[in-house]
Amino acid sequence: MADIDKTFREGNLVQVAELLINPARSGIYLTRSRIRRIGADMGLRTGIQTRSRMLESLFREAGSEEKVDELLSRLDDEVSRWISRFGDWSRACPPAKNAWKDWSSRAKTLRRHLRRAKKWARNIETGSP
Repeated sequence: MADIDKTFREGNLVQVAELLINPARSGIYLTRSRIRRIGADMGLRTGIQTRSRMLESLFREAGSEEKVDELLSRLDDEVSRWISRFGDWSRACPPAKNAWKDWSSRAKTLRRHLRRAKKWARNIETGSP
């Protein structure tokens, strides 16, 4: 979990994108199709590239269109869906409960950081400290 903390505290856009596409670190799996759908739903371009580069492009586009808060909300929603899936899978297969608990824990940590990033983005947009 310290890895996620460090990436959000010290990381640049490339590091944040790399974290988001690494399931073992983030607790979720973002496919190219899902990243593309998030961008399309927001009217933003992602390009045809690696998942990491698509996320970088999505963040840059969101920044230039003043939609960073919305992008972070959509990513937060995606994380919440994964956490719900992990709960469903844990109930469906009790012997695997501890494994899904670990994945859920990573996703919950990611969600906390996305929510902090949203507050930061709102402060930037409003000019608040």
